[in-house]
Amino acid sequence: MTHALNLTLPIKQDADTQAKLKHLAEIFEEKVQPAIEAALQQSHIVHFARVVVIENKYIQVITEYEGPHQEYTEFFRRTLTPVFAQIFSLAADAPDVKDTNAFWEYSMKHNIRSLGQSNGGSTDFSGKPAGWLFSAYVNKTVVQIQDALAKA
Repeated sequence: MTHALNLTLPIKQDADTQAKLKHLAEIFEEKVQPAIEAALQQSHIVHFARVVVIENKYIQVITEYEGPHQEYTEFFRRTLTPVFAQIFSLAADAPDVKDTNAFWEYSMKHNIRSLGQSNGGSTDFSGKPAGWLFSAYVNKTVVQIQDALAKA
């Protein structure tokens, strides 16, 4: 089952944080993006991923992934600790990313539900019906899609 992560963090507006954000943007393509991409390839559960900054006021980590929410969250917390440390340092009240439970709780709190309701049985982090997420692949996993493409 495919789930959506719409992690949306308000960015602190002080000069130091805005300088950190500018630095992150400057190094993203050459340093951060390859680390994220390597983790995504290793996971075999993420369909799509992106990091978006909205008017220097919000930073979003948006993905479509498979599997249990907490396992997904923990895999990326462990695999990308330095990346999430940079991202979380921009947000108010963010926990230490080395704290498994605090990271999970913060991620749950800041995962914004999409409009509508899942018509495929997907649930949110608390087990309630998730917001709407269209999938042209109708419950196909990343591995199934990759295998089919390899045979084509």
